[in-house]
Amino acid sequence: MSKILKNKVFALLVSFMLVLMLSYALAISKTIQMRKEYHDLEKEQQQYNNLSQQLLLLHKKEAYLDSILQSLNLDNTSIENNLLRVVNQEAERNHLKVINFDPPHVHEMAGTQSKTFNFVLRGTFIDILKAVHSIEMQSSFGEVVHLNLVKQKNYRTGQDFLEATVFIQKLE
Repeated sequence: MSKILKNKVFALLVSFMLVLMLSYALAISKTIQMRKEYHDLEKEQQQYNNLSQQLLLLHKKEAYLDSILQSLNLDNTSIENNLLRVVNQEAERNHLKVINFDPPHVHEMAGTQSKTFNFVLRGTFIDILKAVHSIEMQSSFGEVVHLNLVKQKNYRTGQDFLEATVFIQKLE
């Protein structure tokens, strides 16, 4: 092969590579970026469309739970209702969320009956400690026999939060 033909082939290959790189830089990379943005916007639109359904379900759940709480309110004669009221007050005061409040576990041994109340709070460490301390000291609901703190992550929002499971035991 002649030297001129080799140079032409080499120049053709180099120019072809330059055209490929230039087309990627000018068109293909922007197309890929726009496609990713399009898919992100589609996901966001789907979440927005589901938002009204989720809001409706939350309103129904709130109405149901309110009706249950009103049916359980026995003129505040129950220690469980009083504890729930105090826990909710402390949660509001310390910017916490009451995640779960279970009915008491009753255990009888040697003529002594013990009631163990179990509830879960979500918030910051200091606020949880303030609330638990206040509940234990200000009232006669019993003593805190167990406090379990668990750090969890909400993968949807990427935020960490702290949940505390509290056991309060009262001997009768």
